[in-house]
Amino acid sequence: MTSISAVQPGALLILQQANAQPAETDEDKEKKADLVKVANGITGEPAEETLKAAFAISVAFMELDAKGELAAEAMEFIDSDQFKVTDLTVKQTLKQVISERGWEFMQLVKQQQEAHDGAISRENLFAIVLPQMIVKNRERFTEDEIELSVKFEDKSGIIVFIPDSEGNSTYSDLMNAMKEEEINAAKTGDETALRELGMELGSYIAAWSDAFDFKPGDVFMFVDVKDILYAAWMKDE
Repeated sequence: MTSISAVQPGALLILQQANAQPAETDEDKEKKADLVKVANGITGEPAEETLKAAFAISVAFMELDAKGELAAEAMEFIDSDQFKVTDLTVKQTLKQVISERGWEFMQLVKQQQEAHDGAISRENLFAIVLPQMIVKNRERFTEDEIELSVKFEDKSGIIVFIPDSEGNSTYSDLMNAMKEEEINAAKTGDETALRELGMELGSYIAAWSDAFDFKPGDVFMFVDVKDILYAAWMKDE
């Protein structure tokens, strides 16, 4: 139900700010009167500073609405089949974090919108920002490693690996070991260890592909969370 009062919400905020000021001069009183008129939609010719203040408050309200909209969309995305995690408590905690730290969520969103000149889909935006929210609030989540997947509308997807609370990551360790063995094999000509490690990595990939229900022929990518900002899965627009 919508409540109606004599003074609109914008006016209330303006009055609260005005009342917090020290002793008023005649000029201050005139400005405050203008503020009330502007906030309540009364026409007139208020001072330029008053118009700027009213405009700033309008922008602030619009930004708050945008935050609420995006946060709501993010929570719907988290609850959808497009977003899966190995530990279901991660979903609930992530929604709580976004609710409590909306400013941080919107800061990350703004960074990505600017980085992609606004040309970024909601699913790609959330694929980047949601893992970042987990990392930035790591103490709120399970101490174990976190694995999550995002499936896109074109049926492609990513599996993201987030280290445990102490920074350990099985995926990262395997990838680093592979690089080392590739160097050793190039130096020695012996690829025995490299092949064995390759088989271990293959089994690891297959296990996570099955866990997140990716089928043979599906196009998906493994992503270390530290590389999430590169968004290598995104197609050029």
